Amino acid sequence: MVSIPPGPDPEADDAANVEEYAESCVRAVHRSLGLTLDYDPDTIPLLDHYLSLLADRPRTATRDPVRGLVAAITGAYFGEVVRRQYPSRWVAPAGSHPLDWRIEFTYWFLTFHPVAVAWEVILRRDVPDGGAGFLLDEATREQIAERLDALPGATVDDYFTFAQRLETLVLTTGWLAEREAREVERSGRPPAAVSAQRYARFLEQMKAED
Repeated sequence: MVSIPPGPDPEADDAANVEEYAESCVRAVHRSLGLTLDYDPDTIPLLDHYLSLLADRPRTATRDPVRGLVAAITGAYFGEVVRRQYPSRWVAPAGSHPLDWRIEFTYWFLTFHPVAVAWEVILRRDVPDGGAGFLLDEATREQIAERLDALPGATVDDYFTFAQRLETLVLTTGWLAEREAREVERSGRPPAAVSAQRYARFLEQMKAED
């Protein structure tokens, strides 16, 4: 069984220290595999391999402390890889639970919860209330869904991996970048950053609809 090194407490007051969680993941993977994660997207398959070595695939409550720590550190690492790859930011208020941490993209309206993604990878099933999906405005969501539906479907084994989620994200951001480039060419204006207030309104509306 792969050992889990001591790490941050997902319920602690300093839960917003995402980088500490990501570094705990780096240490855990190095201890188990002898390999060092360096936040390059090419290391994401190693993250999947690390989880595959865990002897007890968790399928119970997502608040279990040990399983919660595994989800928190691997989700933090995955999110940090994305943040370093694209113009984006963490939103992780002090005292918040790791499931509530999210990445907000700067120039495209796109946000997601990396630790919720980690839970789906660990549990190998959808976690509907965890916000694991890539959240876009309604019009864009429909367009992206149509494009993704036209692609060959992933197997269950592939779908519940960080690598597959990253591939979906790369495709999604590629299409958003193409649309942005056309708009910049048409208007002659540089892209405007998406405001934190717009994200907040969007998420509040989603909660109200639920």
